[in-house]
Amino acid sequence: MRVPVIAAPGNHDYYESPKAGKYNQPGSERAIRRYLTYFEYPSNGSGSGQEGRYYSLDYGPVTIVALDVANDSPHQSERDTNFFLLGEGDPNGGRAPAFGPGSRQYEWLRNALERAQSRSEFTFVIFHHVPYSVGPHGWPPGEGDGADTQSGVPVRSLTPLFLRYGVDAIIAGHDELWERSEIDGVEILPGGEERAHTLHVYDVGIAGDGLRGPEGGLTNPQQKFLVHTDAPEQWRNGVLVEGGKHYGHLEVDVYPLEDGGWQAELRPVHVFPLFESPSRYVRSERRLYDDVQILTRRQ
Repeated sequence: MRVPVIAAPGNHDYYESPKAGKYNQPGSERAIRRYLTYFEYPSNGSGSGQEGRYYSLDYGPVTIVALDVANDSPHQSERDTNFFLLGEGDPNGGRAPAFGPGSRQYEWLRNALERAQSRSEFTFVIFHHVPYSVGPHGWPPGEGDGADTQSGVPVRSLTPLFLRYGVDAIIAGHDELWERSEIDGVEILPGGEERAHTLHVYDVGIAGDGLRGPEGGLTNPQQKFLVHTDAPEQWRNGVLVEGGKHYGHLEVDVYPLEDGGWQAELRPVHVFPLFESPSRYVRSERRLYDDVQILTRRQ
């Protein structure tokens, strides 16, 4: 079986280099064009130089939607996720797509989610800037100790759409900590019926340059699990034996049930280092954080 590699661009994919164009035009467009050469992706039908930046893929009973939320317009507003990048809606901007209501990508997303709701058992959406977080980019734009210029908060404008069409989970990163949030709302089924729905939002930024801790003074009322507080380090004789913030990934398995329904298991995997003594490393071990989520679809 062929397993697709699915990628969604983030702010670094629009950053040319410290010594070249950075986020400026045309440097950001040169940077994203290089990124796009590494992957194959379905057409989004945009016909606007935005192919590969957002798209939808069906994989068995699952639909996966990849979005580009690196920049929204207007520039340096409360809707903007990148105060340095000029996008399609900004004067002298490039083709970085806006994502908020009224944008071309938003309308494409609405259609993609409507189709996914009708055909798939589960819908997962991936993008970079996590919208609910206690990390350094969990502050609203221009706020926080660092006056955040790379905030994920503006992406919350998509939450009503995700709930409306029953998206099961958002898989994001950007803040480089392991955090899961739950957003409760109402899904409107194709026939117009309503049912309670929970959207799971993950920050799985655990394969970068080291896990971060939460920001002081920042809260996330939707938070259900945070490695920093829910998996504290446990030591014995100078050796870490349990807990801690480690690299890993979110593992998702989807399988049919005997009654004709479907189930998805979302498991937070991490790589735990084993030591015989404080100075003697033995091997690494696959472990799970205590936050396995099971989603069920009944016929």
